[in-house]
Amino acid sequence: MNFHEFTTQVISEMRRRFPGYDIQVQEVPKLQGESYTSMAIHPSGGDITLTMDLEVLFDRFRNDLYLGNPMKAIEREIKEAVAQMPQFDTEALTNYERMKEKLTLQLVPSAKNKDLLADIPHRNIEDMALAYRFDMGHNERTFFSILVTNKMLDAYGISAAQLHDDALEAASHSCPATLRNMNEVIRNMAGQTDPSPMWVASIENGQNGACVIQYPHFLDDAAETLGGSFYVLPSSIHEVLLLADDTSPSLSELENMVRTINQAEVAPEERLSDNVFHYDCESHIFENARTFEARQSAMEQSVANAEPFEAAKPDTMTVLLVQPNAYPKVIQIGSALEDLQHAVDGDIEAVYPFEDSVGVICNEEGKLRGLPANRALRDEDGHIYDVIAGSFLVVGLGEEDFCSLSAEQIDKFEALFHQPEAFVKMGHSITAVPIPDSVLQARDEHRNEPKLTHSSHDDR
Repeated sequence: MNFHEFTTQVISEMRRRFPGYDIQVQEVPKLQGESYTSMAIHPSGGDITLTMDLEVLFDRFRNDLYLGNPMKAIEREIKEAVAQMPQFDTEALTNYERMKEKLTLQLVPSAKNKDLLADIPHRNIEDMALAYRFDMGHNERTFFSILVTNKMLDAYGISAAQLHDDALEAASHSCPATLRNMNEVIRNMAGQTDPSPMWVASIENGQNGACVIQYPHFLDDAAETLGGSFYVLPSSIHEVLLLADDTSPSLSELENMVRTINQAEVAPEERLSDNVFHYDCESHIFENARTFEARQSAMEQSVANAEPFEAAKPDTMTVLLVQPNAYPKVIQIGSALEDLQHAVDGDIEAVYPFEDSVGVICNEEGKLRGLPANRALRDEDGHIYDVIAGSFLVVGLGEEDFCSLSAEQIDKFEALFHQPEAFVKMGHSITAVPIPDSVLQARDEHRNEPKLTHSSHDDR
């Protein structure tokens, strides 16, 4: 018996056994690319449609010569599932103010879910995407949720940004974060007295717990527990592992560990990423660990190429120069007005967008002159409120004038402005897109290629 024959017989028999139910074959798209052919069961008078994976049922019963016993088993499962289905007011689905308290988060890989992500609001995080769901309750075996779509967002009349903010607030309260040492998780290590260097991050119910890395303040709170910056190893969509970067194996070893575990231990529908990530607690940056290492290397090289702070000449200062489409540079510059004007190619304007004792010196007419968009300025929630046009300087603030940055300030603001950005207008807002290192490298290699010259007839 093939799958089509099995499906036909099951649907026909269940319609006979449940005459009051609407039973149909339905294709169910799911995040993680695990779409399946289901038997959709809508009980009479009910508000919820139950779906049962026909492919799973076929795998269980395909070797049975007689379908009598399988049909009885499927009938019993339908009865049990219908009895345990949660009840809720379907009219509430149209009322966002009532539904937003049920919002939860789900972190999934972007590439695997590319087609479905086109139809749902989401936020990209490295090679992952943060999606949003309404939690509709659960029983002993199943969590019930509704994936938020772009159509629902339009019907509610809210923006994706508002959905994101509401989901963060609701999820962090209804599904609190958990951070446990690995030795607490592995029960058979009860005799272990010293804590493991590995920590497990998730949420209280464990379902889709990898999203915890997007909870407000979670990464900074975890840094306090681990004693500083740390690597993030995506164990599955349900949890991530944290490992302090001062006691970690090499990055290559960590990457190999993640890939091996994904292939051997994690079901395809639960895999999150083969990459390792890093959280820099000083700069408050979550990024691919390879990007972190490249940033650190570039920063160290930049500092090494600068004149020693102590050797700074009179009337000069050590500052950070940030140019469009380029990594920041540590430079020494004269403190005279004409030196600052030369650095930003025009009259200067000083702004103070940070709580630190630093200023940003930029071209006063950068936008009016159409200078290239350089870097975004963001508020405490990460939303862009302005874009600096043209080159700018990050300088220290003395008692009466600008001064050199400290080593700590150089580290912090080099990290903040490290990745060059491109800007795209989407509707009424501006989106900043990090320019990949590979693109910058290819551009630099092209610039460094030797130029070919052509001789004229007269030169022969």
